[in-house]
Amino acid sequence: MRASRPRNRGLNLPLAVRDLSEGEHAVLMAVRLWFRGGTLRSMAVIHAAFRNAGIPTDALLPLFSALGVFTTGRPLIVLSPAALELGADETALLEALGALQHGDDDAGLTVLDRWLPLAALCMVTASAQEFGRKLAAAGVFLPYDRVRSASLSLAAE
Repeated sequence: MRASRPRNRGLNLPLAVRDLSEGEHAVLMAVRLWFRGGTLRSMAVIHAAFRNAGIPTDALLPLFSALGVFTTGRPLIVLSPAALELGADETALLEALGALQHGDDDAGLTVLDRWLPLAALCMVTASAQEFGRKLAAAGVFLPYDRVRSASLSLAAE
């Protein structure tokens, strides 16, 4: 299992899927597959990706719970599971989940606010935090460099 590694991505550089750790890639694939095929059609592939990354499958429940809330807001633009690049919404979602995982709720919710109404933000927070705890227990840490930098810039103004 390849561990997540800290990296300085810069604020405007798009990411390629190959730049992700195995755990980040598994989360991205779960998001892409969930939005493209739903839970039922994609469950076996998502389980395999999580198992390969060392993420317990019980992390899927809070992830799916959080993703289900996105049906109430503005659509998230999610690329095909075969896409080699990361979309802007996918990157922002990974980093918002990373911010919540690291306890930076303000930064995470600020990003999620672009898609979700206030009531949905309240619902997604607990699920995303639980998902982050399960990832952390498996040694997978999602990035949130850009979200944190943007949050610090806003606070300085």
